Amino acid sequence: MNIRLDVSVDTIVKDFNLKVVGNSGIIVNSIGSLQKSSANSIAWAKSTKFLRLFQEGAVICSESDFEGITQQKNVTYLITTSSPRLTFSKVLIRYLEDQSDKDFINEVQKYKQRDDIKIGNNVFIGPNVSIGSGTKIHHNVVIHSNSIIGKNCIVMSNSSIGTEGLGFEFDSENNEYIKFPQIGGVILEDKVEIGPNSTVRRSALDYTIIKTGTKIGALCNIGHNSIVGEHCIFTCNVVTSGSSVVGNHVFIGVSSVVKQGKNVGNNVTIGQGAVVVKDIPDGETWV
Repeated sequence: MNIRLDVSVDTIVKDFNLKVVGNSGIIVNSIGSLQKSSANSIAWAKSTKFLRLFQEGAVICSESDFEGITQQKNVTYLITTSSPRLTFSKVLIRYLEDQSDKDFINEVQKYKQRDDIKIGNNVFIGPNVSIGSGTKIHHNVVIHSNSIIGKNCIVMSNSSIGTEGLGFEFDSENNEYIKFPQIGGVILEDKVEIGPNSTVRRSALDYTIIKTGTKIGALCNIGHNSIVGEHCIFTCNVVTSGSSVVGNHVFIGVSSVVKQGKNVGNNVTIGQGAVVVKDIPDGETWV
């Protein structure tokens, strides 16, 4: 993903009245996370548990979380008296190149020239999209930038791939919600099928992933940062909330919901109308 950011830690510290521990002279040029970080990336930590896992780069954290860790020599800690997520959001809004214009650039014509894929009528395909051979994109589909679609996939009519997830943080000082920038992407691996009128939300920072052979029914919502394993079946009206993880060979019945951040194991069956509020171990049936 081509995300432009170019600002010094010193500037961030001054603009947002932060305390810094570490190398304040580094130039931040990329967005980091627990899954990926570099010497010049910036990220945020939700709690002490996650803050301990950072090995390099700049990370925004609360004072109480910082006091509970052993400092890493390659990490620069930006300590805020506000919510780390709110501060991180404001930093990206201030310094990050606006990505929203990409949602209005339609590059569908270059895909229609290919003989190895099929593209229906009234399809939108944004910049930086990859589509594998044998894939069929039906009418009225929207595929946003930073989406990767594998081989022999099917995306049915009126579905959307890579739309923004719902991410906001309340700023009590200004009495308003601040958008947490949704700048990640979506990966559909090979032989994935997305049913009509379904949506797969792009990740906030990394990728929302649906793995090989999984079939998603109609009117489903795959939340941002979710990971869905191989050869799953989601019947219609299924919702996986943000940052949930579903294992391989999982069947989910009609109108079921997986709460955000919950883990569903491998070879699990979830009955219709279920609301999953706890992690489910491998091999179980919950109805």
